[in-house]
Amino acid sequence: MTNLRPPNMRRTRWTELVVICVVIGAVTYVLARVGYNSLPPLSYGVPVPIAALAVIEFAAARRVRAAVRHDPRARPLQAIVVARLVALGKASSLVGAGVVGAALGLLGELLHFAGVPRTVGHDLQVTVLVLAAALLLIAAGLWLERAGVDPNSGRRREK
Repeated sequence: MTNLRPPNMRRTRWTELVVICVVIGAVTYVLARVGYNSLPPLSYGVPVPIAALAVIEFAAARRVRAAVRHDPRARPLQAIVVARLVALGKASSLVGAGVVGAALGLLGELLHFAGVPRTVGHDLQVTVLVLAAALLLIAAGLWLERAGVDPNSGRRREK
């Protein structure tokens, strides 16, 4: 009988985040250059769910880290829950990189119009808030991803 193990998920690398950010940023810049005038003004509600997810993931990362390190005050977590949260952290960091790229692309276009109409100034403020929320999401996602790593997993086991 063969040993069926799931493939190991490797950690998110900063190069992956940079590539996603640059590609989505360039596409967003081109699209904003072509069609910014046809867009409605951005809402201040846009960064709220991104920031809320980041806060939730920071809290989850603390809990996962305590459970994985066998902190006596931590409630235990099932292995599948830890694995799912680690996958959520990886996905969130990648999505956060995409949102950072989109915000930077839009920011690049908005800086051409800085000070012209009032809606551009409003959109500039919202874009900066989205950028900040997305950076928080990247940090929370990476921390959640790394919180599920057992600190003893790199040591050789004695028989």
